[in-house]
Amino acid sequence: MPFVTEPLPAPIESAEALREALVALCREHDALRIANDHANQLLEALEALLNAGLDDDTFASVFAALHKVFTFTHALALAETNSGDMEAVVADPFWLAGSRWPVGAFFRKVMDGRVVTTFANDGLQEWQNAGALGLAPAQSALYAPLRVRNRRGILMLLRAPGEAGFDRTHVALARKFSVLASHALAARYATQSEEESASLRALTEQLQRSEQGAKRNADLLNEVVNLLPVGVTVQDEEGRFVLVNDAAAQFWQRPASELRGVAPYTLLPEDAARRMRQCDLDRMRSGRIGSEEQGVQVGGETVTLLSSYKPVRIFDETLLLSTSLDITERKRFEEEMSHLAFHDPMTGLPNRALMQEIVDTALQSHQRGGMFALAFIDLDNFKQVNDYYSHAIGDALLMAVAARISENMRSADTLARISGDEFLLLINPLDRQEDLPPLIDAIVEAMKQPFSIEGFEVLTSASVGASIYPLHGRTYETLRRCADSAMYRAKRDRKGGATYFDVSMGAALTARMELEQRLRNAIRDNLFRCAYQPKVDVRTGRIAGFEALIRWVEPDGTVHMPGAFIELATELGLLDEITYFAFDDVCGNLGRLQQHFGADIGVSINVGARQAGDVAFMESFIARVGESGVAGNLILELTEDALVATQRFQMQVLPRLREMGVRVSIDDFGSGYSSLSTLADITADEVKVDRAFITAIHQRPRSQGILKAIESLCRALGISTVAEGVETAEELEYLRNHTEIGLVQGYYFSRPEFADVLCRRAGDEHEPVARQQ
Repeated sequence: MPFVTEPLPAPIESAEALREALVALCREHDALRIANDHANQLLEALEALLNAGLDDDTFASVFAALHKVFTFTHALALAETNSGDMEAVVADPFWLAGSRWPVGAFFRKVMDGRVVTTFANDGLQEWQNAGALGLAPAQSALYAPLRVRNRRGILMLLRAPGEAGFDRTHVALARKFSVLASHALAARYATQSEEESASLRALTEQLQRSEQGAKRNADLLNEVVNLLPVGVTVQDEEGRFVLVNDAAAQFWQRPASELRGVAPYTLLPEDAARRMRQCDLDRMRSGRIGSEEQGVQVGGETVTLLSSYKPVRIFDETLLLSTSLDITERKRFEEEMSHLAFHDPMTGLPNRALMQEIVDTALQSHQRGGMFALAFIDLDNFKQVNDYYSHAIGDALLMAVAARISENMRSADTLARISGDEFLLLINPLDRQEDLPPLIDAIVEAMKQPFSIEGFEVLTSASVGASIYPLHGRTYETLRRCADSAMYRAKRDRKGGATYFDVSMGAALTARMELEQRLRNAIRDNLFRCAYQPKVDVRTGRIAGFEALIRWVEPDGTVHMPGAFIELATELGLLDEITYFAFDDVCGNLGRLQQHFGADIGVSINVGARQAGDVAFMESFIARVGESGVAGNLILELTEDALVATQRFQMQVLPRLREMGVRVSIDDFGSGYSSLSTLADITADEVKVDRAFITAIHQRPRSQGILKAIESLCRALGISTVAEGVETAEELEYLRNHTEIGLVQGYYFSRPEFADVLCRRAGDEHEPVARQQ
């Protein structure tokens, strides 16, 4: 193949020329390399525009790519606004974003397609506010046009003062980038417009679904609101109903559909409408939540509504939300409860609490002078009325007594029932002491007249004691105590009469108050012990059990029998604590008694009639018995009155006691209802025949007959019998030879003794506890 030859270049005449040629070649090489780098960096920036949306993060990557080409300190993408100026849509640094730039001749030139570079900007109209942004007018700047979505824009690149300015190379590169970027953005947003159209269609469908769901929820909410028993309304600023549920419509006695759009004021008389409108305006203006009770007429009846209000701001409109709840029944119940709290439910009279308030008011009104009297009225033999007739007749008698006293007292005076058969009468005012006896005597005489109760003619009377303010005291309690003392004196002297407090009764009252305080102190200091009286086997003379009898033992050794304090303790509500003391004493001594008298020894403890009917006390007592471990050796003694009258004890308490192993004894049988037929209705393990039938029984045929009847019935019912009050050998001899009674109890064998005395005697071979027969 023939070779093609080129002519050789002219020889290099000198080394200097060679160096210049090499330098030029290097420059061209560097220029090509730089141009290639610039092209790659411009492509990187364009790719960032094409692959992402127009947001801060996207332009941050674009700015980073451009920074490699242009080396700037600040970059802003400005876009035209509808107001004629330009806004920095994105910027680096970010705090320049949102800045506003006025449009002058210079910016219009750039937006028309010119790429411009400046070395200083202090003469430009567009830079008049740049100082406030921390930008120095002396900075070199490069401005290139952009076009996005038919909106003109400018890419502005800044260099720090003192740095080299942008040159023609940068201008050429910026011109190329501007053209390519505008086309790239146009393509980007053309695609994005289609996506946005699809998104818009999807959004429209979603809004339609949301609207349908909102309507469905609104319909459901409307149904729920209509089902509410609470009246619900919404009023606009003119007072018109925007929403009314069925419950609220009932208060207006119109269908809810007729009330919507109607102001309630048009349905009321003029005065009431004006007041209601003013109230609604005040509530809207105050902006506070409020509530009130109000009475409205519904169907001819007065209904009490509890209404609540709350003004709210919705869509630039103030609305008044209201709810109304019919609380008529609740108010009636509250009034009944309030009445019951201060009135006796049987007679409707004021009770003890209200009477004290009334007397306290009288005391305040008479501080500067004047008198009044307080009369304590107690029915005589009321227990016998209950026992002979029935408790229902007794209750009817109490109501009749209240009515008769009310008929015979002055209209200005006040009668109260303070307990079972006790009444207090406030006689206020009392002009003279001499005026009191005629007023009291009228009541005493009226009470002696027969009462016709359910076909029965019931006879009773009342004993009355009276005290006078300020002669006998200046407090309610003092006056009541004085009247109480006078009443007891009247009962003692002559039932069915009246006695007026005097100084001689003061000593008795003082003694009673002192006894009360001492009794409280004794309970506080636990000064109670039990004395134990043996129950003896009538055949063998050996001790089979004990009855625990409470004693109050003073620190000096003085022993008080139950008769000295039990009645007072019952009146003061202290009997429960004393009963617990007795039970604790039994628990503490049962082990010693069993050690000396046998493991099967049982101990009986007395529980009062009121306690037997007190569910709370019996629950507490049963709990103590369960925790003590003595249930199998414990006998609970109650009077027959307590067992017959307290049906709840029979039905609820007694079965639980028997499950625990506690036995039940009927104490003083025959002294209460005295009806053998009632014994069949009493579930008991033991009957203790009252001493009234045992005393001198060997000489009293009638008592012998009654005892045989009791014994026969108990034997038929499987109930053991105990004869109490045995004090002579003749009584014991009769019981042993003529009855089948197994156990006896009485002074003939032993008086009640403390446990340590009994145990000491049991250890003495020369002095047995029970008499040997």
